Amino acid sequence: MTGRGPRIVGFLAVLFGLLLAGRFLTTLLADRWWAAGISPAAVAFLTQWHLLRLTLEVAAVAVASAWFVGHLLVVYRAIGSVQVPRRVANLEIREAMTPRTLLLLVVTAGVVAGIAAGAGAADWWSTVALAWQGVTFGVVDPLLRRDLGLYVAQLPLWRQLHEWTLVLVAVALIGVLALYLLIGSVRWIEGRPAVSDHARAHLGWLLAALALALGWGYLLEPYELVAGIDPAADAAPVRVVVAHTLAGTALTVALLSALWALRPRHALVLAGWVVLALTSVVGHHILPGLAADGARPVEPAAARRLERLAFGLDSLDQRSFSADPAAPEPYRPASLWHPEVLRRLLPVPAETLLYAEPVPLRLGDRPRPAWLLLRGAGAVTRVSAIADDTVGGLGLALSYRAGDSIAAPGLATLLALPPHAVRPGAPEYVLTPGGPHGVPAGSPSRRITLAWARQAAPLLGNLPPDARLSWHLDPGERLARLAPFAVWGRPAARLIGNRLVWISDGHVTAAHFPLVQRLDWGGREVGLFRVGFVGTVVAETGETHVYLRDDAGPIARSWAALAGGVVEPAALLPAAVRRVMGYPADLFRVQSRVVERAWYGAGRLVARADTLRANTGPRAGTFAWEAGASAPTAVAVYEAEAAPRIAALLVGRRVDGRDRLVLVRIDSTRSLPSPARLQEGWDRFPSFEKIQDSVTAAGGSWRSGPVRYWLGREGLGAYQPGFAVDPDGGASLAWVSVASGERRGAARTLADGWRNLEGAVAPPIAGGARPARLQEARRWLRRADSALLRGDWAEFGRAYDALHRVLELPPPERP
Repeated sequence: MTGRGPRIVGFLAVLFGLLLAGRFLTTLLADRWWAAGISPAAVAFLTQWHLLRLTLEVAAVAVASAWFVGHLLVVYRAIGSVQVPRRVANLEIREAMTPRTLLLLVVTAGVVAGIAAGAGAADWWSTVALAWQGVTFGVVDPLLRRDLGLYVAQLPLWRQLHEWTLVLVAVALIGVLALYLLIGSVRWIEGRPAVSDHARAHLGWLLAALALALGWGYLLEPYELVAGIDPAADAAPVRVVVAHTLAGTALTVALLSALWALRPRHALVLAGWVVLALTSVVGHHILPGLAADGARPVEPAAARRLERLAFGLDSLDQRSFSADPAAPEPYRPASLWHPEVLRRLLPVPAETLLYAEPVPLRLGDRPRPAWLLLRGAGAVTRVSAIADDTVGGLGLALSYRAGDSIAAPGLATLLALPPHAVRPGAPEYVLTPGGPHGVPAGSPSRRITLAWARQAAPLLGNLPPDARLSWHLDPGERLARLAPFAVWGRPAARLIGNRLVWISDGHVTAAHFPLVQRLDWGGREVGLFRVGFVGTVVAETGETHVYLRDDAGPIARSWAALAGGVVEPAALLPAAVRRVMGYPADLFRVQSRVVERAWYGAGRLVARADTLRANTGPRAGTFAWEAGASAPTAVAVYEAEAAPRIAALLVGRRVDGRDRLVLVRIDSTRSLPSPARLQEGWDRFPSFEKIQDSVTAAGGSWRSGPVRYWLGREGLGAYQPGFAVDPDGGASLAWVSVASGERRGAARTLADGWRNLEGAVAPPIAGGARPARLQEARRWLRRADSALLRGDWAEFGRAYDALHRVLELPPPERP
């Protein structure tokens, strides 16, 4: 390498370092400016978060680079010279590298290996921070008698450090051995190993380090055994003894390896490593099998207590259904719409459905079941509310208008959100010419910093002096940036006063928890899943808060202490938010899978594949309305293992500001068939076949909604809506099938379907739309007359517009 080579390498290294430092600095400054709009505590926390990540990354790279460079320098001392081939014209000559060039290559190779081994250590920040803070449950595991917090906080850090150390030692050993083989310091002569004193000493100390790293892992095995043990596993005491024995053997092998580094006793060190390998095989694979007697390591009741603690099932109320002898009644209010069908109500293709969630709207004196929709078209986002418990006379959707407690035909707009509003599907950033929201673009240096951090090239153009930049406009992303220690669920929209507020549950998870069988959630295994925080974001202003929940566990409280004011006390959670909070959706999905286990006796979860997808909205069939409730009720349905019938319902609801979970087991005499069996029976109704044929003949298509169950006074009831989808867009509720006990019914509405079930009326078939339209028109005409008599011209105008839509007349001309 010429004299210019080292200078070029040095220049590139400095340039690369400056780019990394610049990226870190601009991201830090941008986050500080963004957090300043939330609270001073957010600025301090995000600064500490960035610095902790930087410290871990730099420290890991520095330690790994020093480790590899040091070992390569030791090898370098054993190298006499290195020759590289060069071609001059048609001749090939070999040229010896200068010591300076060889030293530069050695250091460069060590640094590159260190960067590869240390990169990514910034992601350890949560493990390091929680281990530093510590977690105390006040409950010990029944095997090792250690507090459960050790397995949640300290054990993950021990494992991370052990795995990293083992990688460093193993890579160094393999690399050094390969180099010594290459330069001839390690070779075979007449069938026997020949190792130079320099190489033997180096390899011996590396073998000693490897043995110590293995011994460290053996000492961790009892804790890993308890943290990841299956509740039915046995031979746990034998495995603990084996782990301690292996740790002692590894220590002995480390001493033998160190002795080999000082004196050439090849047979002795080889025998030590052979004994360690054989002991590991026997201890891990043979002795546990011989000692297994089928006995559980702990009492089943103790394992279940830990499982309930890990998944928030402490207050699970289990009961059997007892019927009321009174006559059965239809379920009210019922959910009639489905998110996939609601998409058909939007203008196509001008708008897209950004969000759909069941939300009780407080209009007047009571909450009304509705689906809250966010419709997006470019920078314009509109909020609409579709009545979920009622439809128009033609089965058409009814929507609520601002200031009106009665739903009317058509898709009305409740709110129009500004471009900088926080909502799903928002752009990466929004640049506005002024206003109170966002971060001021400011001076040219500030604009360059923001442009680099947010990759916002428009900031480098001509902007007004009061221009502002807004980012983190997705509510989930916003909360995750402010409180990255929590796993945030899909935000739910609520209308509080005249503001749209996003509410999200913040969960804490752990991969290991004593004696708990883990679940796959969101692509990763969890042994603990609890809800600990509530996040709120005001859509129009971006005002963001994170609160500790009243029932937060030890892990969430430790994170609240670490966050330094970012997490506000539960007492500060606004009462208006408390009233509209629902049962945590992601927690309910996890709990529904846990309750599926045999000792709960619930049966097999219906639609099991959809229940553990992280950060998703409510499944169409996993919620129900309750009269007067301020949030939807979560429902999971279980099918009996032996027969296709419903065996239990798991119900999660908010009662007096607290979460309540009830598992109701249903006797076979009061149960109903599974959804597939019910639908098979409903599909055989002649009237159902005729209405499907009429929809198809008109060029439309048929969509069946989910089967929903409810507990009535006589037993289990069920219903399923059916929708007619127009070929050019639009949809209407065309059919509702119902079941109770041995009886079945169907009609155009739930009320008529129930009367058909009781034998009072026959279900109307195709061709019955005109009487329904006439009935709907009469209702709106009466409402218009009443408003006219009162002199309420605004109400008269709404009723008159609705009458035109029902009669499919063009809108009235306005003067």
